[in-house]
Amino acid sequence: MPPDEKDVPPERVKWIPRSRDADKPPALPGIHRYASFTNLTDRMTTPALNRAVMVGVGAAVALDVLRPIALGMWDAAYCYECRACYATQEKCPASITFQAELTVACRTMDYRRFINNRGLLCFRCGNCTGFCVQHLDLAGIYGKMGTATVRALRAGKIPFDVVEEALSEGRIGREYVDAFYEWYREHGGRKLG
Repeated sequence: MPPDEKDVPPERVKWIPRSRDADKPPALPGIHRYASFTNLTDRMTTPALNRAVMVGVGAAVALDVLRPIALGMWDAAYCYECRACYATQEKCPASITFQAELTVACRTMDYRRFINNRGLLCFRCGNCTGFCVQHLDLAGIYGKMGTATVRALRAGKIPFDVVEEALSEGRIGREYVDAFYEWYREHGGRKLG
C-alpha cells in the first residue's frame, strides 16, 4: 500500500436522524419513533422467516376452510362475516338478531354459541338469505346445524346447564324441543312448565 493512501482518513457517511429523513413519513410533533423494526431498510426479514410465516398463514387458512368441510358444513365456510345479514333483524319472525353469529357457530360447530344465539328457533323462512352478499342458503345452513345439534345432544357433547337454560328461556324451537326436553328429563332435569 502506498504511504500517501494510508494517511487519508476514510470518508464518513453523514448520519441523518429518522425524523429528518426525507424518505420516511413525518411523525407528529412530540411523537418519537421507537419501532425500528418497521423500517425495512434497518432490519430485513430472512427468507427462512418469510417461509415460516407463510406456512403459518397457510395452515390457519386451511383450517378455517377444511374444518367446516370435514364437519359437513362446507357452505358455512364461504361466509366472510360481513354482517349484512344483520339487516334481517326486524324481518326475522324468530327474532334472531345476530345471524352471522349463527353462521360462525355452524362453521366451528360451536353448539353452545348456536343455542345461545337462538339458532334452534330458526324455522328456515329464508328472510335472511336475501341479505347475504355471498348468496348463501342461510336457512339451510341453520337447519343442518339444528340437526347436528340434536345429534350432539344425544352424544353428550352439550352441557346440561346449557340445555336447562335454553329450555327455561325458550330458546329452542318446536321442531327440536321434544328431543331436548326428553334428554333433559332423562338426565335428571326438573319438570318444567
